[in-house]
Amino acid sequence: GDSDTRVDPLHARKMAALLQATTGSNKPVLLHYDTKAGHSGGLPVSKQIEDLTDELSFLFWQLGVRAEEVSKRATAP
Repeated sequence: GDSDTRVDPLHARKMAALLQATTGSNKPVLLHYDTKAGHSGGLPVSKQIEDLTDELSFLFWQLGVRAEEVSKRATAP
């Protein structure tokens, strides 16, 4: 993120652009970016849950998994 003191945020943006330009498909490239985050870690649990939810939502969207399917599997005996 913008608060990272170890790595310039431009590197992540350039890598995402490179992946977009060189991929052989029309699938999106996900760049998880937070303007307030840095390189230190130690995120609150609520932020970890929010980030994981975003990542899984993107993954499920790309795999065509619908929320109803996940709910049925989670509650199946």
